[in-house]
Amino acid sequence: MAPLTAPQEILLAAAALSGMERREFTEWDLTVTAWQRNPNKFGARGYEASYPDHKRVMMEIMAKNKADNPIRRGWLERTRPNHYRITALGSAEAARIATSRGAPVSSVRSGADLYDAVVRYADHRVFKAHSRDPNEPHTWLDVEAFLGISRNDPTHVADKLRAARNAIRSALDWLDENKQDALRRTQGSGLTLRRSELTKLLALVDGLPARFKVQFDALLRKPIGPESASSDR
Repeated sequence: MAPLTAPQEILLAAAALSGMERREFTEWDLTVTAWQRNPNKFGARGYEASYPDHKRVMMEIMAKNKADNPIRRGWLERTRPNHYRITALGSAEAARIATSRGAPVSSVRSGADLYDAVVRYADHRVFKAHSRDPNEPHTWLDVEAFLGISRNDPTHVADKLRAARNAIRSALDWLDENKQDALRRTQGSGLTLRRSELTKLLALVDGLPARFKVQFDALLRKPIGPESASSDR
């Protein structure tokens, strides 16, 4: 079995903190928990068994040039300076990693986190309009609202597009793994996300870059200005 990557280790540390009913945790909480999981990877050089390396953990979270950055992957989100929480997509991915590595059957993901990750797209006015008229959306403003794009920089735009794709594909994978045709938050509660609707939703997301090629090309090719790590903390 391949060893976990550093972002995956950090994600599982965040999931452990969240499992202790800590909806929000500090970067130092995350550092210590990641170090406890893997002292060799996240320990201070030469003192791995005794002290965590805070800079090592934060390098994985703050480095914007890393595509596997847990924040860029949509697994974690910053809530306020130096504070984070795990997202629904992050919880679902943590459960997937755990079960793939032989976690007890009782830990198998229920699909609730995946539901929370994907329902924001499935229940969005833009997708509802698209379901009535395949030519929707017509405007870039609708695309921004649908994907949650809030600023015009290439990393942010690419990450929002990837987060939508990952959430929907993960939901479809869950249906395949569990031989189900629909995803529900709880039995008889909330919107039922059927396989056919999720397939249509994924087709919409995958088609947006071609339909709005001018806008995506302009934004994704935009130079990224220098930013200090402290600006995101």
